[in-house]
Amino acid sequence: MPPLFTEFLRFVRQHWEAGKSILIHCNRGDYRAPSLALLFLAKVVGVLPGEGYQEALGKFFKLYPNYLPGQGIQIYLNKKWDRF
Repeated sequence: MPPLFTEFLRFVRQHWEAGKSILIHCNRGDYRAPSLALLFLAKVVGVLPGEGYQEALGKFFKLYPNYLPGQGIQIYLNKKWDRF
């Protein structure tokens, strides 16, 4: 999974810095796309704290209260946060 997330961040950073709009979506919008949006907002835009997943997660819930991350994605992002 790390290459998928790092490639996503590379792609959105490139387009964001070029002034393009970013649309992140999935079928239900409760965990896949919001997890990527959380990464984007923390690691690319800097709207969320980027130092730790738990801190970013707490702030993200205020922006998107319908976020329902599964235990697997939470464990993964918590462990790998510094790699992104």
